[in-house]
Amino acid sequence: MKPIFSTLALIACLAMLTSCTTTETETTAAAPVDTSVSSLKTTRAADKAKTPHTKYPFDYCAVNRTPFSKRPVKHRRVYKGQEVLFCCTPCVKAFDSYPEAYIGYIVAASGHTLQ
Repeated sequence: MKPIFSTLALIACLAMLTSCTTTETETTAAAPVDTSVSSLKTTRAADKAKTPHTKYPFDYCAVNRTPFSKRPVKHRRVYKGQEVLFCCTPCVKAFDSYPEAYIGYIVAASGHTLQ
């Protein structure tokens, strides 16, 4: 029974690692139009309007928690007044598809309340 669980854990780890190794052209070629609250258009509008936001409290990616010392910050979002940083496009897409799964621990660490 134990080898089955360790094999499944290994497969899950590999799937997580390979999700962030796709290139920018692979992920944007057939990408649907992003209409989520945290879209890049909304983030740019917030930056342009100098909308106050709470700084991202961690030094790792919001989705897969890879340290930015290994992979630099590639994307940034402002979600309901909270800045969120990402290492790659697949992580941004994962966040955009279901931000509530990730924003809870970020808000708790930053002491921010969502707008």
